Amino acid sequence: MGKIWKCGLFFLVLPLMTVAFSSSGASKSAIRTMSLEEKVGQIMMCFFEGSSLSPHLERVIMEMKTGGVILYSSRGNIRSAEQVAELVEDMQKAAVRSNSWPLFVAVDQEGGLVNRINEGITLFPGNMALGAAGDERLAARVAGIMAEELAGMGINVNFAPVVDVNNDPRNPIIGARSFGSSPELVSRLGSAMISGFLEKGILPCAKHFPGHGNTGIDSHTGLPVISSSVEDLKATELPPFRAAIEAGVPMIMTAHVLVPALDPESPGTLSPGILGMLREEMGFSGIIVTDSMGMGALEKGWGMTRAAIEAFNAGADILLFGADRGHLEEEHAGVFEALLEACRSGVISEARLNESVERILKTKARLGLFLPKRPSGKTALRKSANGEQTAAEAASKSITLVRNWSRATGQLRSGEKTLLIWPGEKIAAGKQLASLCNNFSVVSVPEKPRKEDIQAVLEKASNASVIFAGEYDSWKNPDWMELLKSMGESRIYLLSARSPYALSSLPSAGGALVLYSDIPSVISSAAAILNGTMIPRGKLPVDLPGIHSAGWGLENMD
Repeated sequence: MGKIWKCGLFFLVLPLMTVAFSSSGASKSAIRTMSLEEKVGQIMMCFFEGSSLSPHLERVIMEMKTGGVILYSSRGNIRSAEQVAELVEDMQKAAVRSNSWPLFVAVDQEGGLVNRINEGITLFPGNMALGAAGDERLAARVAGIMAEELAGMGINVNFAPVVDVNNDPRNPIIGARSFGSSPELVSRLGSAMISGFLEKGILPCAKHFPGHGNTGIDSHTGLPVISSSVEDLKATELPPFRAAIEAGVPMIMTAHVLVPALDPESPGTLSPGILGMLREEMGFSGIIVTDSMGMGALEKGWGMTRAAIEAFNAGADILLFGADRGHLEEEHAGVFEALLEACRSGVISEARLNESVERILKTKARLGLFLPKRPSGKTALRKSANGEQTAAEAASKSITLVRNWSRATGQLRSGEKTLLIWPGEKIAAGKQLASLCNNFSVVSVPEKPRKEDIQAVLEKASNASVIFAGEYDSWKNPDWMELLKSMGESRIYLLSARSPYALSSLPSAGGALVLYSDIPSVISSAAAILNGTMIPRGKLPVDLPGIHSAGWGLENMD
């Protein structure tokens, strides 16, 4: 962590304690003046409800002294860039009023599939698209623009990039959030994004240690088991984290995964051995933050409070309490009290608590946490002047032609009737594509089509010369796959708005173009390719077993 981070959008309004953290001895002296409640608050990062500083949120900040918050659109925290900036400013003011340290304000803005903020900000293709483009400088520019725009709202932590190697095609939660199936590719692009975030004053977080790519279970719902040997882990899962550390990443997020080769009893988040390896063997001296403590992988076997205490004693610095299904914001107070009691009783030692608090406060001081104070109205909230151009470049360099569709090309160019089938839940993207292409008729189909839905589509398909099907990891959805197969695989031309893996379930499809996401810049590039005004330039960043290896990609549509 040799970098100094500064965010030029804000004015300095820090407690005087900041000065004390210029040396290790002085920082320890300052920590001795903090109450137990202040220390425990610093190791918690909590979600909350609503778009403004509610009485509950004010209590969490001023009485629990929470060290950070995480924003979710699903909890009503995010309505517009202006509203987020005002909310963050109000929260930071509350922290200062309570003589506490400014907050870490975090968000999951990965690009592609995971964007908590969708308005007033540039939307970028995600990691797998960047993997298909294979351009480190482009990845760094994308991260830099993300950082500028997030910082303009007062956000100072982005839980990105994902540096999991997606070596299980059936992974239900990582998939296109990964750069690819090659440790070398993931390492290169992950490091580039980390540098881009740091350069623009945002704290990046590499996730999910020791790796969440080689599993078929989602840790939001159950406990995944990674059966790899130690040798395989060192060759595949761990290299991107080593590269991230070398790039100066200041924060790493743990994974709720069981790795018997490293610890047969405790998942990564709760394992002293696994987190100790990150510290001692891999040399990471930054902040270890947990994935959300209310996720099913921990909730079912440990419960949130017990898991929080075990995670902290295992070596985590910040305990993340995210907006997990079934949990309420009021539960944080109970966990806070349990952590206080664990400290008072000696279950958590004073030395262990002080170690993490010192690491957190040093990072906040080094980051230069400032009270958001926009210089002139909305000046700091402007989207980057280069944002849309960079997003378009990323889209054009990433879209991958996996299977040639010469039979469709001539029909498209002759203006014959084309049917575009698109999942109803994502129909806006389908309508955008149809509006940009000639003679496209778009049909919305429910994600779980009924017999009458299938029959209606088959009737329309019988009159179409060309059939395109938008798909979103449809290999997970037997009903959708059955619909596509019922029209005759060879007649279907896939437009994959997620990962390329659907082609494995439709091996006889007439053609396949992988988009990796459905953000507007990607759909525009896809339309240009279909209209013959752009060539696809992306290369597969993952292996498709039995079909193509990573690195494959066609440029000739004919």
